[in-house]
Amino acid sequence: MNKKVNGPGLALFAGGFLAPFRAISLVRGRKGLKRYFIIPFVINIVLLSALVWFSWTNVYPALASFIPQGDAWYLAILRLIAAPFLFAAVTIFLVLFYSIAGSIITAPFNDPLSARVEELFGGEKHDESLTLRLILGDVTRMASNTARLLIILGAFNVLILLLNLVPVAGGLLYSMLSFASALFFLGFGFFDFPLERRRFVFKSKLGLLWRYRYMTMGVGLAFWVLSLVPLLGFMALNLGTIGATTLFLKHIEPGSGEKSKGGNA
Repeated sequence: MNKKVNGPGLALFAGGFLAPFRAISLVRGRKGLKRYFIIPFVINIVLLSALVWFSWTNVYPALASFIPQGDAWYLAILRLIAAPFLFAAVTIFLVLFYSIAGSIITAPFNDPLSARVEELFGGEKHDESLTLRLILGDVTRMASNTARLLIILGAFNVLILLLNLVPVAGGLLYSMLSFASALFFLGFGFFDFPLERRRFVFKSKLGLLWRYRYMTMGVGLAFWVLSLVPLLGFMALNLGTIGATTLFLKHIEPGSGEKSKGGNA
């Protein structure tokens, strides 16, 4: 795994961002991919609709309650300034929880979708049947990886909290790094499918995707944007899976050359 990552970070980030959007035309041009969208699409309609409702009826009012109420002019200005931050916080909550819950629930459907993309574009055929054992294994794996990533994400954000002690620039830098770590978290889940089929352990997955962090974050940002677009939001997880798998075949697999020897440790 010593091969250098080709291309500047910005180009890799742009390639990662565009891949899920390009997946739309790939699906339209290949009937064999459309059938993998049916059940996840229905699941995502229910899940995303429920999360949007919960976010704006429970999360937003809970956050807004911390803002002092009153008729004073300075309180009105404070509420005006806080409004975009509240919107951003609710949006972050919505997308992160949609990614976590959706990835775990739809894993048994998106894994075969990723395998089918590999078959169409990489020539690799995966003949695993969709059994209850396989479904439970996919769900357990996604839950385990998500938990580990959340611990790392949380620890990283705790470490960089001290940046807020630096006036103005510190808060801005903290926000940028926190958002970037969230994008990496979002992108990781989509690359997990092809990596898991090659039996990479979690540590190896993390190390490999860190080398391709700009690409991984690009996919994460695309998922973020797609999740907020009407109708396309219900297919964001599927499109992210297709986009990440095509990127894996083109950029990561040719230079990885390292597989796990110890299962899913």
